[in-house]
Amino acid sequence: MNGRSRHLDDEQLLLALYGAAAPEAAAHLDACADCAAQLRRLQSRRLELASAPLPPASDARLRAQREAVYQAIERKRARPYWRALQAGALACSVLLAVLLYRPAPAPQETTAAQALTDQQLFNDLAEMINRDTPAAAEPLMALFVTEPPQEAQQP
Repeated sequence: MNGRSRHLDDEQLLLALYGAAAPEAAAHLDACADCAAQLRRLQSRRLELASAPLPPASDARLRAQREAVYQAIERKRARPYWRALQAGALACSVLLAVLLYRPAPAPQETTAAQALTDQQLFNDLAEMINRDTPAAAEPLMALFVTEPPQEAQQP
């Protein structure tokens, strides 16, 4: 609904019929005679249907409905084969994961010979600080070094 120029659609009229209309729709119904008339027609038709006597249910019709319900239940119980296939694939993948699982090796304890002393650590840090080119940049710098031609290397 876009202002007063558009009428209510069927969904909005049905909501108004059952008392669930939005405030804008209710305001439109007060202002628009066409929509109010359509709502009155719907209300009268609803009253006609509600007051009409229901036809007696025949035994054959009830039996047919009951059979249809039972057939629908049986169809839902019959599971397609692909569900079993999915369950089998899941079980195989879990089994494969269990078989391929290898725990991480336990960390090895460092021996006294492998342990660094404070003096060695200090010397390594001092060497890194005093270098002109960081060790991480050496492979990059090697790309720019020009090698002498092969002929000049041979005596």
